[in-house]
Amino acid sequence: MSENKEVVDEQISGSGDAEAKPETPEPPKPVPDVELIVDGFGFMPKTASGATRSKADLKEEEEHLRSACGSSSNIDVVRRYTWKTKNKMMVQVITYGATITVIKVPDKRGNPDDVIAGFDTLEEYFQKRNPYFGATIGRYANYIREATCVVRPSGRMYMLSMNRGHHHYNGGYIGFDKVNWRSYVVGNKVIMSHVSERFSEGYPGTVMTQITYEVTCDNSIKIEMRCTTNEPTIINLSHSPYFNLAGHHAGCENMYDHIFTINADKYTAADEEGLVTGEKKVVGGTAFDFRVPRVLRVVLPKIPSGGYDMNFCITQGTEQDLTFHARALHPLTGRVLEVYSNKPGMQFYTGNLLPDPDKIVEGKVGYGYVPLMGKQGTMYKKHGLFCLMPQNLPDAPNHSHFPSPVLNPGEVYVHRIQYKFGLLLGKYV
Repeated sequence: MSENKEVVDEQISGSGDAEAKPETPEPPKPVPDVELIVDGFGFMPKTASGATRSKADLKEEEEHLRSACGSSSNIDVVRRYTWKTKNKMMVQVITYGATITVIKVPDKRGNPDDVIAGFDTLEEYFQKRNPYFGATIGRYANYIREATCVVRPSGRMYMLSMNRGHHHYNGGYIGFDKVNWRSYVVGNKVIMSHVSERFSEGYPGTVMTQITYEVTCDNSIKIEMRCTTNEPTIINLSHSPYFNLAGHHAGCENMYDHIFTINADKYTAADEEGLVTGEKKVVGGTAFDFRVPRVLRVVLPKIPSGGYDMNFCITQGTEQDLTFHARALHPLTGRVLEVYSNKPGMQFYTGNLLPDPDKIVEGKVGYGYVPLMGKQGTMYKKHGLFCLMPQNLPDAPNHSHFPSPVLNPGEVYVHRIQYKFGLLLGKYV
C-alpha cells in the first residue's frame, strides 16, 4: 500500500521516470512585407594629386572632381539603401545625387529583372558622360533660356551658370545630382537632406531640401521632395530614372515594343534647340497624342527630331493632388509602370542622345559612336531607354502664363512622385 502511494506521489510531483512531453517548436518568424538594408557604396574622392602628370592634366582632373563631387568636404561615405519586398521587388538608392541605382521587379513568369539603367561603381557615376541616370534633378529641372531667370513679383533678374551652350540645364554644373546627401532612416523610409547655399550656380537664396524614399509591399516607390528658402527663389525638382521594362540591358528592339499612355491634352512647343517657346499646343491629331495607348514602334518614325524629348501638360482635376501622369507597358514581359505626381508637367524622353552605333562623323575617319558601358557590361544605345520625369513646365520663370516656380520664405515646396509597378497577366488588346 505504501509503495503504491509513493508511485502516485512521484507521478504527481513529476519526479518519476515518466517521459517528458516534447517541446513545441517555435513558429517561424514571419517574412516582413518590406525589408530595408543599409551598407556603403563607396567614398567621395579627394582632389587629384601626383607628380607623374602635367599641371594641365591635374588641373582638369581637379576641376572635374569638384564638379562631380559638389559636397564631399563634410560627407565622405556614400551610403546605399536596399529595399526588398515579399513580392520579389528590390530597390537600391545611394546618397550620391540621391540616385536610384536598381529597380528589380518580376515579369509575368515571376522572374525579376533590373529595369533601370545605371553603373556598377561609384566612380562611373562621376563620369562626364553620365546622362543623369536615376538622379535627383535640381534646383531647376530642364532648360532655362539664356541662363537668366526673373523672380516674380519682385522682377529681379539673376544670371545662372551656362552649362548647356548659352543656357542653363538641370541645375547647372553642380546640380543636386552631383552632391552627396546626408541621410537617416525612419522605419522603412529613408530621408535625405541637402543645403544649397545662396548663389550656388547663380540661384538666389539658401535652400534646404529633404527627400523621403519609401518602398511599399504593392511594389510602389514613393518619393516626396520638400524645399524651404530664406529669400525668394525658383524651384523645380524632378527625378530621372531611365527605364526599359524588358530589362535595362534589352536594347532598342524591346524598347520599341513598349506601349505608352500619357494623360495630357497639350504639350509645350519647343524650337530646334529644344527650348520651349511659351506656346502650348493641342496633342489631338499629332504624333504626340498618347491619350490612348500608342506603340512606340509605330509613332517614333513620325517624329522629325528622331525621338521624343518634350514636356507634356498633364490634365489635372481641380484641387487634385496626386495625378495619373503616364503608363508604360511591355507586352512580352507583362511589366507595367504607372507614374503619378502632383506637378503640372512631365518630360517624355526616348534616349535620343544616347550613343548611336549608326552615327558617322563627317570629315573624320571612323565612326562617332563612343560606347557608354553600364551595369553588367551593358552598352546603352540610342532609343534603348526612356524617361518619364514629372516636373513643372520648362523655363517657367520666363513665361508668366506658366505655373509659377517661385518659392518664398515661409512657404514649403512639395513634389510627390509615385512609381507603381504591376503586371498585365492577360493578353493586351
